[in-house]
Amino acid sequence: MKIRTPHLLILAALTVLFAACRSSKNASSPDTPTQPTTQPTTTLPSAAATPSAATLTTDSNFTAKIRASVKVENQHISTSGTLRMRLGEVIQVSLLDPILGITEVARMEISPTATLLIDRYNKRYVIMTYDDINSMAQQELSYNAIEYHFWQQALRTDTDELQFTIPTGSKTIDLNLRLSGKNNNSKWDAHTIPSNKYQQVAPEVLLRQILDL
Repeated sequence: MKIRTPHLLILAALTVLFAACRSSKNASSPDTPTQPTTQPTTTLPSAAATPSAATLTTDSNFTAKIRASVKVENQHISTSGTLRMRLGEVIQVSLLDPILGITEVARMEISPTATLLIDRYNKRYVIMTYDDINSMAQQELSYNAIEYHFWQQALRTDTDELQFTIPTGSKTIDLNLRLSGKNNNSKWDAHTIPSNKYQQVAPEVLLRQILDL
């Protein structure tokens, strides 16, 4: 089944989330394929044991440009976008149209209560609670654990390139994420309210439509 370009970009956004979710599970799974050498190896601790991301930085904001490359089977696409984070409030990933590089195609906002995924191409959105996320990731995970992981990887000094391999059903998603222009700019909106022209769909419906699960 051929996956359309907008769907590949949505998969890239979802992979960023599920890569963090799977980190702790992969650390103890003997059947997990070996990751590339640049793959983050941090194991996410339990929610109770996870330190605050504030232990990693004195800045409340982090912003960076990203170059995302996603591959599913023999299909591959690269695009640009942004990563924005505000301590204790949100992790926001925005991906642009790969042709013109101007129009936003997909946006993901991870907050302490839920994750919002906006598919601007098809004018729809998904709200995933932590029950949804934990069910998909097959583990108990908190916003605190996800936030700590993202800040830890974003502040790494040994490499600006992160690689993830996520098995999903019968397909494998490979994501390469390169950061540049790191900053602590605070002039951006942390939360997005989808337009009433957008339709809300269930998480499993979106994944089934994209991956034909």
